[in-house]
Amino acid sequence: MIIELISKKYKSCIKLMDPIECIDINLPESLKEILLSSNGVLETMPHPKTGEMMDIGWIVYSYDVICRATAYYKKEYGLSGTVFSDDGAGNPYYIFQDKVYEFDPIDNESVLKADSLELFFHNHE
Repeated sequence: MIIELISKKYKSCIKLMDPIECIDINLPESLKEILLSSNGVLETMPHPKTGEMMDIGWIVYSYDVICRATAYYKKEYGLSGTVFSDDGAGNPYYIFQDKVYEFDPIDNESVLKADSLELFFHNHE
């Protein structure tokens, strides 16, 4: 379901990875759903000269990156929740109590972005 929302939002310019078989049971269910289908989701675009599809960045991090980013923000900023992506400018998105937040490390503030990961990908521009 969530991967379908992502595909629609990104006009099918996504790349799915091989699914992961073993993940942390403490991850939010919505992230487990994604990772069990694809170990992260990459945004793609056609190369301007060749037309060949190329990767341009993570829409949803791979499991390893989720673990590293979550540990980093927990240690450095005391952030609760699971970091799953970023805004492309260094501000991570994370899930806490099933809601999606964006964290601003400069101001040390979080902003609610959506009441669920599904709504985040359905509504988020």
